Amino acid sequence: MTPKEQWLTVPAAKHPAQVQILNRSVMTIKRSYKTFGRIAMLLVAGWGPVPLAQAVDIAPLVGYRVGGNLSVSGSGTTSGTTTESESRLELDDTTSYGLILDFDLDRERQIEIYLSRQNTQLTASQPYLGYSQFDLTVDYYHIGGLYFPEFPEGGGRFRPFVSGTFGLTHMDPKGTGLRTEDFFSLALGGGATFFPIKRVGLRFDTRVIYTAVNTDSAIFCSGGCVVKVKSQGFMQTELGASVVFRF
Repeated sequence: MTPKEQWLTVPAAKHPAQVQILNRSVMTIKRSYKTFGRIAMLLVAGWGPVPLAQAVDIAPLVGYRVGGNLSVSGSGTTSGTTTESESRLELDDTTSYGLILDFDLDRERQIEIYLSRQNTQLTASQPYLGYSQFDLTVDYYHIGGLYFPEFPEGGGRFRPFVSGTFGLTHMDPKGTGLRTEDFFSLALGGGATFFPIKRVGLRFDTRVIYTAVNTDSAIFCSGGCVVKVKSQGFMQTELGASVVFRF
């Protein structure tokens, strides 16, 4: 048995509920390995064709993220509280922040790495897992690309673009008996960059992000819940502004 397999081995548990929770944790870890492994392979594949002499854009991001809701029904028990109802879960609209890295392929195309975090609250129309509201962090870890349409004049300081990325949505709830969730997500967007000087510019963009949520999943529940997610996923829109440093 390899060290990795030993680490992922489920320890003995005295109660069936403990075994169920441990098995679910191991499966989550294994899925995370596979997901981050695929993303790492994409990063390597994307980096390969980029010559070392090409430029790199580093853009700290400040934005405002809106939208995001799910409908759930069923029952759950958390900390001695049992809920049996249908509830609508909504994410509050709040600011977001992150980092965008863009690597030139040619004049019209860039590989993009998009990392963004939102500290928000999730509000339930009916108590869900014993909570009417709890703090939630929503992170996006994406890779994709930008395309700059070439204008007849050959472009200039102001350059509009379209973007597309995909990757992982990581949701981390703050509360007793709540667990983190990872889902596949993709985003489409557009915007423009403006470089008043050669190495420093501004970037403004909008992106719509769709996160796929499996039905019949006990979202955020660490164990002992019977919950059905009625939605196939949720969408958020992010308005962002960045200062771009070009190297």
